[in-house]
Formats: sequence, structure tokens, C-alpha cells
Amino acid sequence: MAPFTSVILALFKTGGYNYDAILIDTSIFDANGLRLDKGILGKLTQFSKSPITYLFPDVIKYEVQSHLEKKIKDVKTSLNKALNNANDYLTFGGLALNDAKQQLVENNDTKELAKSKIDKFIADTGALVINCGEFVSVEPLLQHYFSNQPPFAETGKKKNEFPDAIVLLAVEAWAEKEGKKVLSIAADKDWKEYCDKSKNIDYLKDFSSGLMAFNRTNAPYALLANLDIAFNNNTAISFLTEIESHLTATLEDFTPDQDAESSFYWEPEGCRGWFREFSLFDNEFRIIDTDEDWIVLAVYADIKVEVEGEFSLSVYDSIDRDQVPMGSITVTREEDFDSEILITISGDLNGDVNELSVDEVEILNIISTVNFGNIEPDFGDEY
Repeated sequence: MAPFTSVILALFKTGGYNYDAILIDTSIFDANGLRLDKGILGKLTQFSKSPITYLFPDVIKYEVQSHLEKKIKDVKTSLNKALNNANDYLTFGGLALNDAKQQLVENNDTKELAKSKIDKFIADTGALVINCGEFVSVEPLLQHYFSNQPPFAETGKKKNEFPDAIVLLAVEAWAEKEGKKVLSIAADKDWKEYCDKSKNIDYLKDFSSGLMAFNRTNAPYALLANLDIAFNNNTAISFLTEIESHLTATLEDFTPDQDAESSFYWEPEGCRGWFREFSLFDNEFRIIDTDEDWIVLAVYADIKVEVEGEFSLSVYDSIDRDQVPMGSITVTREEDFDSEILITISGDLNGDVNELSVDEVEILNIISTVNFGNIEPDFGDEY
């Protein structure tokens, strides 16, 4: 059995929670085209709200940023060449060509663009950027170097392995200090040899298998990250529509108590309300309960309802000493109230939020009393 397969099986046997942190080598970023927000690298956003820490040591950060700068330069060079060819072979006006080159090639500073992408990646994944210099001193680094200990190979250009050695020794020291167990993913046999002897770091070569090890544990947190992205991009339309449908059903003909002010004596004769619209205060969903394929989230909402109240009015006759009816009146009023709502969701918690099923929405604090303001008899055109 392949080593990484046995590790995965061990993870599943224990519920996938053997590890407290995950570490991804630069080689994995390169193998996935440095597309930080797409494909499998984009799935690292699942750790942004997870109890599992995604480690992004500064050495790897600078390596990825450097490789990204080169990739951006290469893309801009190819794009510039393509635009020049377009001038020769397509009906493409010179002014339009210059505008396109300026917007796509010349206006974007390569270093700043790479840095902004890295900064966004760190924010989206909730990465912990470890300052390797705080955890590694020169002495153990040189000991590994001169004794050919992993990740330094016995042959080849050992100087090229200094970044790997700094990262692994720093993460080892961090894990020891924090009492954490780390799963590292790298397409590098020297990493494997180091991790085989490590107390705190295990090794996998396959990125997707590594993420699979965390999927069950991280599914609720992956959902939170996906919801955050969907709300920020205004793409959670179906999800919100389902919530709205449940709120409509919950608030259909609800009956709050009636209150009012009047110079007349009034009595309530019945009240009913219905849902109008809602909005969420923010995207800060909180996990209340979870199972393998469902989850209950809590979030605060502003809910607008329309309420219709019927009142009978009368005045006191001091002579006869009884109430004289003044007719009845129906008043309609819009009201807002704030409440935490519980949303029960089922389906693929790692998938598209708009494909999830909203099974139930519970309003924790439904408005209990509506004040209909000042009421008086409807005299029509009599006055």
C-alpha cells in the first residue's frame, strides 16, 4: 500500500482530525499554476474559519510571490505579443490597440499585482504567516547542512534546499511550541525524508488527498468560507430566496398583540401579519449544530412585516354611564424587528451555496406586540 494511502485511511478511521495544521510547499503552488483563487488552491479558503490552521511560512510566501511575479511577466509578454499580432492580422484600430495595451499590459505594476494577490490569498485563507527567523537559528540549520540530514540531500546543489530546511525546521519548532500536529504536502522527496523522522510533521505528496483528509472536519467551515465569498460577490441569490420562502411560511398570518393610542376607548378585535422582506446584518454565520450532511447556522436578520389590526372604538357616556360604540376601524402598519434566525441546511457543504437545501428557518424572537399608533373612528367625508 502506498504510504500516503495508509495515512489517509488512518485519518478516516479517526474521523479526519489527527492534524491541527496543514502546510503546503511551493512545489504544490507551482504544480497548480499559481492560480491562488481557482481550482484546488482556491479550496484552501476552507481553512479561513476552520479550527485547523493553514500555515504559510514567510519563506514560502516570498517564493510563491517571486514565482507569481515571473508568471505575470510571462503572461504580459505573451499578451503584448498577441496584441501586436492583432494589429497586423485583425481589423483592430490603432487607438483601441493602444488602449488595450495600456489597460492590460502597461498599467499594472508586476510586483504590486503579485503582492496584492498574495495579500488577498492570505486574507481569504486565514493563513498564519510564520516568521521563520523567530523559530530557526543558524546552528541547527548548519548541522543539517554539513551532516547531510534531510531536507539536505547528500548529492546535488544543497544550497537550493536551504529554503526547505528553514521552513521545515521553523514549522517543527512552531509545532513543538504549540503542541500541534502538522500535515505537510509537497512534491519533494527531501521533504518526505525529513518528515519520516519528524515528531510533529507528516508528509503527503498528493494535494487533493491531503485536502480530502480534512474535508469531513472542515465541511462546516468550508461552508462558512463559501458563504462569505458568495455574499461578497452578490451570488448567494438562490440561498437567500430559499430563506425568504421559509420566512414567508413562518410569518403567514402570525398574530401579535395589538397596542395603540387614542382619545377613544378601544378594544382589539383581531390582528394578523405577514412577511414582507428581510436583510442580514452581516455575513457572520455561526455554527450551532452539525452532522455529516447537515448544519444549523445562526445569523442576525432585520425582518420587515406588514400587520393588519382591527379595533372597536367607543366613548364613555357620563350620563348613561356606559360605553357608546363609535364603530370599528382596520389599520395596516409596516414594522421592522431584529432577530437571530437559525437556518438548517443540508446537501454538499463543500459545494455551491446555491445548490444547498434550506430545510428550516426558525425565528428566535418574533415580534410580539405591534403599536398601531394613534387611532380614531373613520368618519369618512362626514367632516
